Formats: sequence, C-alpha cells, structure tokens
Amino acid sequence: MKSKFSLIVFLLCGLAMSAQQDTCVKNILLEQAIVTAEKIKAYRDYKYVMVDFEIADDKFFILQRRSNSFKNFRILVTNMVFEPLDTISIPEKMKPTSLEFDIADNIQIVAQDTLYQIVEIENKYYYAFPVEKKHYREVLGRCLFMTDQYVYFCDIRARGYLLDFYRISPQKKEREPVFCNNDLQRLSEIPQEVQWHVAHSSRSGGLWFGPSDDDWESFLRNVWMRPEQAYLGHSHDTLFYFDHQNRKIGTYDEALNLLHSCDITYPDKETFWRHIIYQDRAWGKFYTIFGATLNEIDVKTGKTIPRANANQYLSHKMIIYKGNLYSLKRKKDSGNIEVSYIEKTKLN
Repeated sequence: MKSKFSLIVFLLCGLAMSAQQDTCVKNILLEQAIVTAEKIKAYRDYKYVMVDFEIADDKFFILQRRSNSFKNFRILVTNMVFEPLDTISIPEKMKPTSLEFDIADNIQIVAQDTLYQIVEIENKYYYAFPVEKKHYREVLGRCLFMTDQYVYFCDIRARGYLLDFYRISPQKKEREPVFCNNDLQRLSEIPQEVQWHVAHSSRSGGLWFGPSDDDWESFLRNVWMRPEQAYLGHSHDTLFYFDHQNRKIGTYDEALNLLHSCDITYPDKETFWRHIIYQDRAWGKFYTIFGATLNEIDVKTGKTIPRANANQYLSHKMIIYKGNLYSLKRKKDSGNIEVSYIEKTKLN
C-alpha cells in the first residue's frame, strides 16, 4: 500500500496529462438468458438513505444521510455481513456526493470541490489527504490501474472512437504504447448517414413524420453507431485485453508476450449490450451484462456463462467481490419516502 500511495503522489505531481472521459455504448442484438442466482442478503438501515458504497479489505464503506435531511452525512464501516465496525462523521461543509475506488486500492470521498482519502489508524477510520477534485481528475482521470512496475492509462479521443492504451514506469518516466483500439471508420460513416437522412426528409414535401436531423445524428452517435470500445484489465502482472472489434480476448504478460488468445462469444438475439466489463476485485474474474443478465466471461475459452439477473438500469451501483454481486437499489415508496438497500447475490 505504501508503494502505491507513493505512485499516486508521483502522478499528482504532474506526470500524467489532462483527462477526457467518455462512456461508450454499442447496441448488439442478444439472446435471452434465464438464470436463478441466489439472493442471500439485503441490507437496509431505516434511519438512513444509502447514497453510495465501496468495498475494500473485506469491509463495506457506506455513504449515508439521514432520511429526513440532505445535509447530515456519515460513512458507516461494516464487515461483510453488515455488522458495524466504525463510523466516520462527515462535516456539513464537506458536501459529499459519492465514494470512489482509486487505482491504489484506496477509497476516496468525493465532495463538491475536493476529494478525501479514507485512512485506517489503529482500527479507526478517518478522512485525510484532501486534493482538489479538478486537479485529481486532470491527472488521474485517464488512469486504469497500476502494477508493481507500471501505471496504465487510456487516452480517449475522437469521442471514444480511438482509444490509445499506454503505460508509464515511475522509474523511467517514459510513455510506452500498449494497445490501440481504432474505430474511426465507423465515425467517418456518420456524416454520410446524416446527409442521407437530410435528403430523404427534404423529399417528403413537408409530410415527414420521422426524427429531426439533429435527433437522427444524436441517435447515430449515441446508439446505432457508437464505437466498439476495448477494455484492458489485469490480475497481478497478467494483462487481459478485450478487443470487442475483433471479438478477441488476449492474455499477456507485462513484457507484452501473448500468453493466450481466444474468440469471445456473444449471444445473437433479443436485447442491447453495453461494452462494459466488470471485474471481481478479489478473484479477478470478468463479467458483462447482456440485457438484464450478468454473464461471467471465461478468458480461457471466451465463453459467456449466465450468472444472475442484474439490470444495471435499476441499480445505482454494482460491485462484484469474492463471487458475490452487490447492488445498491434506491427508490421511493407509496408515501414518497426514499428507500435504499444493498442487495447481495451469490454468483457461484
């Protein structure tokens, strides 16, 4: 942990450049899968609304506010069966909005203008090391993860149609290319598709009932012709590159020698797929969601195995940890009272 913290300081001192973040969506028709995973726990505190949560070192860190207040916040620390271990009091002036897990395996409190790191001292938890949020985002916004030898980054350009994965060694301080995901061909096709729509609607003689030109362009960019983004993950010093354009998974060592490659199998029918990969933080397994079904991805065979019903649109946040899916659900009941709970689903 100490070495990782030094790397964070190293990065915040100005090694990395400003970040541009984007979330890319590509729609693919998929096959329906029915699964019956076991929901084994749902945690709720009737006095508090759960705003966000994170998991680290077999502990939950739950950002809460009193149900009748938008100012009274705290962070509840529990073990993995939701038994309270400690509480971090949050001053009103902090105005926390969320929690986030950084690349050094620390939990950050995201406040209005500042981020604070949660630290442990003799089994008690505190917030410390404030950093300006804008500066933090500029420096670390494009960081993916770190290993003992490198810090890995991703430059997102051309609205996500071009991804440059690279790494920097804190010792050499040199940028080293790793992978590139280029989907600029799809981007170049959007203007002609927009022009076709403009010409077609203008020939209707004023009887056009379809989408406007601006709506059609927005649909193309955000839905139909969104880029097929790649994903780079790791387990210790082994790299896993999900090349969705070519439907491949490559496994590499840190010398970038290809250890294994396989074709990834995607269902063919039914609903939408967002190119989002989830990773079990403890066990290193990879997952994705087809429609409302969480599927495990076997990186040796490329097969996708349905594991649980997990509609990401109905969950405020989802974390996979040690073979369990934890989902934060928030809604309002018939009396307009906000209800929140963390649902635990066993995947294996």
